[in-house]
Amino acid sequence: MGFFGRRPTEVRSEPRVEFLGEQDGPVEGKLKEALTLELAGFPEVTRAYLARVGFQPENKTSVALCVRSSGGNKEAIVKRVSARFAELFNKAVFLDVLFLTAQQEVDP
Repeated sequence: MGFFGRRPTEVRSEPRVEFLGEQDGPVEGKLKEALTLELAGFPEVTRAYLARVGFQPENKTSVALCVRSSGGNKEAIVKRVSARFAELFNKAVFLDVLFLTAQQEVDP
């Protein structure tokens, strides 16, 4: 088991990510507030979105924090986001963190 009894962090690369829409609601609003404070400590993060995404070819849907960053501090960002997420959600719930390329960010 990983952090706080959760699965360990897994690094993976997806050939295609489909953005299905913003993930929003009262609980997500609290998460967005918490993550805004955490990400403020990383000046290389230029934008972040909480979105519903699909991964091809299985087309499984998931909620992901989509991050656009100009730096390479990805591991530290994931650790801080994971710690804050663990404070707010049950162990059975997970959050994908996607670091977007410029092309992925503008892909319709």
